[in-house]
Amino acid sequence: MVATRPQQYERATIAHVAREAGVNKGTVSRALRGMGGVGPDTRERILAAAARLNFSASHLATALATGHSRTIGIVIPTLRSWYFSEVALGASEVLVLAGFRVELINLEVDSDYLEVDSKQFRQLFRELGAGRDALLFAGSISTDRGTDEARSGRFQAAAAGMPLTSVLGVVDHRAGGRLVGEHLVNLGHRNIAILEGRMPTKPQNGIWQLRTDGFRDAVRSAGFEIHDDMVLSPGDCHPAGGEQGASMLLESGRPLPTAIFCHTDEMAYGAIATFRHAGIRCPDDISVAGFDDHPMSYLWGLTTVTQHAHRQGVRAATALLGALNDTEDTGNGETSDLTVELISRETTREA
Repeated sequence: MVATRPQQYERATIAHVAREAGVNKGTVSRALRGMGGVGPDTRERILAAAARLNFSASHLATALATGHSRTIGIVIPTLRSWYFSEVALGASEVLVLAGFRVELINLEVDSDYLEVDSKQFRQLFRELGAGRDALLFAGSISTDRGTDEARSGRFQAAAAGMPLTSVLGVVDHRAGGRLVGEHLVNLGHRNIAILEGRMPTKPQNGIWQLRTDGFRDAVRSAGFEIHDDMVLSPGDCHPAGGEQGASMLLESGRPLPTAIFCHTDEMAYGAIATFRHAGIRCPDDISVAGFDDHPMSYLWGLTTVTQHAHRQGVRAATALLGALNDTEDTGNGETSDLTVELISRETTREA
């Protein structure tokens, strides 16, 4: 193979397009950005000229000229989570329609290790925000909203010229945990285990604590408690965590619980598979409920709680646009929590 020097071509500029179309540069700029004040025939002629010249506007030049990059970065802890991807999808749909270019920024860290209130995280957000109009962190954080303790999740966001703040996309995780607890209690279950998604090194981590607390609220209302030794933290909120948690129960030497609440649907998949391999049937021998309404949960027949991941992203992006435009729009006109809902399927039955 012989390497040859690539032929050099002069890059077309907006002046070239203007000359080709017989208009001034300002008209070309307005036409290419979809602005008004340009007749349909003229716009069509400009677009045709730009196509012939293989013209593409310089994103950097536009940013330098206007002071705005029209770019918003959506930051996700990891691409391995369907939840973060679904939130990012909902947010990007809103932002693209608003005329922004969306860039996905993958930190590839476990979200449990992100201290969003720390100086380090704020510095990271400032660095990632360079050259972008705003950032949206597609990882829910717990926040105290004037109640005795935090119960809901919001999304961190930062825009040029404004401090790091939080925007709507709110789901009441404690209420979701309570719904699962009420469901299992109403089915007659009293010997229940919880498989938590938290990491053992972060015992007070956000949404996991809220889901457990909500579940405990329900069983206390029924007149009994979940013993601490039946609350397990296998160390992972993915299927491997569910497999590990189920194995811990099988190897404990204690009678198996009649029901298990898994903090995520993925953990429930792992737990059900492990029990199945051990000859334990779900729900005949043990009921299993999850939390999330993962896209695959209906195929598993999994009882779960939906937290509207896509709608969370839509609301968060709408609120961020409101902040950028200095309006009062905080999420499509909604200021209340998204209503969590229990979806009862085949993996739970009467005790």
